[in-house]
Amino acid sequence: MLRLFGHFIPIKMLALLILEMAVLGGTVYYLLSTGVHSPQLLKDLRGQLGQFSFLFAVVVGVAMVSMGLYSRSAMSDYRTLAIKVLIALALVVPANIVGTTLFHEELYESANASTYWWFKAPVVWLFVILLTRILFSFANKREFMKRRIFVLGAGTRAAAVRQMAFHGSNQSFIVAGTFDPGTSADRRESRDSYQTVADAETGTADWVDVVRRAHASEIVVALEDRRGLPVSQLLRCKIDGIQVIDYQTFCERETCRLDLDELRPSWLIFGSGFTRGIVTDLLKRSFDILVSSIFLLMTLPFTLIAAALIKLESPGPILYRQERVGLHGRPFMVLKLRSMRQDAETGGSPQWAQLRDPRVTRVGAVIRKARIDELPQLINVLRGDMSFVGPRPERPFFVDQLGKEIPFYRERHCVKPGITGWAQINYPYGASLEDSRQKLSYDLYYVKNHGLFLDFIIILSTVRVILMQQGAR
Repeated sequence: MLRLFGHFIPIKMLALLILEMAVLGGTVYYLLSTGVHSPQLLKDLRGQLGQFSFLFAVVVGVAMVSMGLYSRSAMSDYRTLAIKVLIALALVVPANIVGTTLFHEELYESANASTYWWFKAPVVWLFVILLTRILFSFANKREFMKRRIFVLGAGTRAAAVRQMAFHGSNQSFIVAGTFDPGTSADRRESRDSYQTVADAETGTADWVDVVRRAHASEIVVALEDRRGLPVSQLLRCKIDGIQVIDYQTFCERETCRLDLDELRPSWLIFGSGFTRGIVTDLLKRSFDILVSSIFLLMTLPFTLIAAALIKLESPGPILYRQERVGLHGRPFMVLKLRSMRQDAETGGSPQWAQLRDPRVTRVGAVIRKARIDELPQLINVLRGDMSFVGPRPERPFFVDQLGKEIPFYRERHCVKPGITGWAQINYPYGASLEDSRQKLSYDLYYVKNHGLFLDFIIILSTVRVILMQQGAR
């Protein structure tokens, strides 16, 4: 796992991205070159061909990242994978036709690019993706592609690590063995179960030899009580080049969220993350203003059409103002296009939005699925009440309720709330206490590791959420 600007990225998926971009860019260059029949013209256009092939590969890579084709669960469902590839294809091909027509007119005419983009490009793209994904899926099942870890502990934390190994979406590691310092037995890997094997030559004090024989590259400390921590043995492993990592950091790295059940204030205090500063805040604010201004101009026609339809369908205001909790717990008024009846909360008590909520109007159902109802929040971003990326702002009533029930819930308010966020793209719409707990585990990961790089990843992934209509109610 590679940590890039605070965010954890699977190395195998990054390698797959680079491989597919290289193969696709090289194929595009070759096919466009064969379309130029004049050797002299080919010599003159060679620079443009290379430049365009490179840019095409980059655009394709960005489109595929936005559709989640390099996420941890990208290979788990081939039907969804095919749908995402086709959507990415539909986004990129028209854009490249326009790009070659406007900026490479000579290349467009000489290389017969029109025929290429409409017919050859989809076939080439699908062939490359099919080939690389089949090879990757085959290689990913081999044991040499997986890290071998050793688990120190035998309680709920150790069980959670084993659960990740057996049911993880990316299956990036295997448990080579476990050891409980409270016993003199070690547990070695079995394909179907974990068998306890007493070792006559290796006692509790010398379990390091068990780790070496298991060829483990990492030890996950998953003890329930740190008072029994075998410090000297762990130090020997560390000196021998075997990485040692605590359970919470391992969980954060492998799942990109925090385990709330095992989260301790000391880990948050002494761990990495939560970087803030004048430069960081200035870059974040500049990023928010730039992105929000662009999106506000691009989406203005959709906002005006939706506003007209709202006014025609039902009486009441077009814009809906509602109090939400912002940075450091300060309240502010969020702006949304009204998607419910005007009397949606006549009882006076706030309610969770439900699946197929009867309070939602016909126009409201459409704009909620497409997230058009949240476009006025771009004004909140420009005002400084919100950020473009951040935890979802909640109403004070729910904040008070959830703050009493869920530990660390109010810590999500140490950053500005956002229109989109890490929890929104990784977890469906939450309308219960358990949903709020799950979303908080992602929100705290964002609060701990947020930066412009992670914001960019979230914005790209939001395209997938909107197009696939994930989590809307």
